[in-house]
Amino acid sequence: MEDILFTFHNTHHSILAEKILLEANIPVKVMPMPEVITAGCGLCLRLPEADGLCAYHLLKSSSISPRGIYRKNSGLYVELQIETLHT
Repeated sequence: MEDILFTFHNTHHSILAEKILLEANIPVKVMPMPEVITAGCGLCLRLPEADGLCAYHLLKSSSISPRGIYRKNSGLYVELQIETLHT
C-alpha cells in the first residue's frame, strides 16, 4: 500500500497532528505541501495508507480535522474520501 497525505488548515494543526500520531505509534513525516495541492507555503503529513483511517479518527477525537486526504496516482495527487480508506 502507498503513502497518503493529510493536509490541514494551518501549520499549527500539522505540527499538533504529528505529535498526536507519533504518540499513537503511527509513522508520520511532516513535509512541505505540494504546490499542486495548494499554492503558497504549508505543511502536510505523509503516512502509510494502511494507518489512514485510524489516524483520521484519532485526530478527529482530538478536535483536529484534516482539510484533505490525498494519494499520488500516476504523478497526480487525487483527493480521497474518508470512506475509501481501508483499515
